[in-house]
Amino acid sequence: MMGSFRFIHCADLHLGSRFVGISSDNENIGKRMRESTFKALDRIVLTAKKNDVDFVIFSGDIFDDENETPLTRSRFADALSKIKVKCFIAYGNHDRSRKWEDSIPLPDNAHVFSDKTERISFPDEGEEIAEIFGISYSKKHSEKDLTEGMKGNDDTFSIGVLHCDLDSVSEDSRYAPCKLSTLLGTGIDYWALGHIHKRQVVNEYPHVVYPGNTQGRNPKESGEKGAYIVTVTRGRVTDMEFFRTGDVVWRDVESDITGRKDVRDVVNDIQSNTEKNSFVRITLTGHGDLDRMLRLDAPGFTELLEKRSGCTVTGLKLNTLPDIDLEERKEAGDFTSAVIDFGKKLETSRKEDIIDVICSTTTSAAIRPMFESMDTDELRSIARDSMLFLMERMMEARK
Repeated sequence: MMGSFRFIHCADLHLGSRFVGISSDNENIGKRMRESTFKALDRIVLTAKKNDVDFVIFSGDIFDDENETPLTRSRFADALSKIKVKCFIAYGNHDRSRKWEDSIPLPDNAHVFSDKTERISFPDEGEEIAEIFGISYSKKHSEKDLTEGMKGNDDTFSIGVLHCDLDSVSEDSRYAPCKLSTLLGTGIDYWALGHIHKRQVVNEYPHVVYPGNTQGRNPKESGEKGAYIVTVTRGRVTDMEFFRTGDVVWRDVESDITGRKDVRDVVNDIQSNTEKNSFVRITLTGHGDLDRMLRLDAPGFTELLEKRSGCTVTGLKLNTLPDIDLEERKEAGDFTSAVIDFGKKLETSRKEDIIDVICSTTTSAAIRPMFESMDTDELRSIARDSMLFLMERMMEARK
């Protein structure tokens, strides 16, 4: 029977995980970071109840390895109890330990797929309107395609729940590698996938969907994070509504200083592209007089921006230049020109040569492995920034 129903598809909650890429002594920010993954779960619960969905799918990485404490598992179990409708769970590679599984059981409305492919009829009583296939990881790594045994029925809407690496560029992926072509040939109408933290609808009819993670945990996981409400009408997906669950949003913002004299203009530009309480990684570009102020007092600029915007700055990258011709300035024959000339040469040097220069002192030599872990472009950027900073300091001292 081709029935009509709605469900939520979410994945990669990573409950209890810690943020990386930011440190803060602010107690309120620290608490907000620790609670953010649980707030995302709370929003899934509220959305499920508000929209009267028929069931909820969790496509793996509910927990986060060693961070699955008794409290973390208990909070997940409590959330499922509040949802009340059926919850289908396929564990992923980060759920491998599950050491509190017996002492803190999940409620009766939760069905956890085993490490063998299962088929569940929905509803479990009465006329079937959907069939749900799923499989969980039994260990951290799974090199085989876990779609084996998942074959959809033409007479009902079929859903496949899987935590996997789709069309991986790596030949030896350790996270259940499978091919899109394989998924499309199974008769499954909706593949509810997890593992990739970027939201993407890979294919439609049949649908192959990664909802992304529910809370970004580092600067690379920028933008709004959440899950999907999927509406099926007479056996066909008729609507997919994304809803935000992430309490903390990471943003990448770029601003051009060219033609600007007042740094507050740059602050206003960045502020208009962020929201209060977000974590922002900023890249400044262009050229002009503001380059000097930014290089000589980047912490002061950061403090001003945080006060005005209510955001937390997690990184500031200066791709700016002073409003002078560096090629012309390096011909002046003074010490400043020598700094510019040496810096320009370093910008085109080999990785090993740049490291040798940076680590020429006893202090820097002690942390040489850190610089060796960087790629050539990173090291050339350090050389460029150092040259510009020294040039600005010397020009400031002459005033």
